[in-house]
Amino acid sequence: MKKKNNNYLLKFLLISFMLFLIIYFTNETGYYEYKIYTKTKLTEESIQRFEQDIKNNKNVSTQNYIKTDEINYSNKFSQAGSKIGESIEKIMHYIIKKSLEILEDLFYK
Repeated sequence: MKKKNNNYLLKFLLISFMLFLIIYFTNETGYYEYKIYTKTKLTEESIQRFEQDIKNNKNVSTQNYIKTDEINYSNKFSQAGSKIGESIEKIMHYIIKKSLEILEDLFYK
């Protein structure tokens, strides 16, 4: 019977390298700069419409010129994940704090 060889470190490094390549190429191709450019262009168009409406003495409201495309993707699972992450952070903070206090007692007293 052969033992299955699972090299988790190699898999982790491979996945990390692939993610690095994806992020690197999106940055090099200018994807993020294009996204920022389109947002800036929309803002400039909104400013021009705003100025034109003021010249024409139209009723001006901020809702007509500012687009909020923020979508709330939170659900029970993401909220639970957030709470778990906060709990782990508190526990790790406590463990590190106590460990440093013990080290301080060992070396400075």
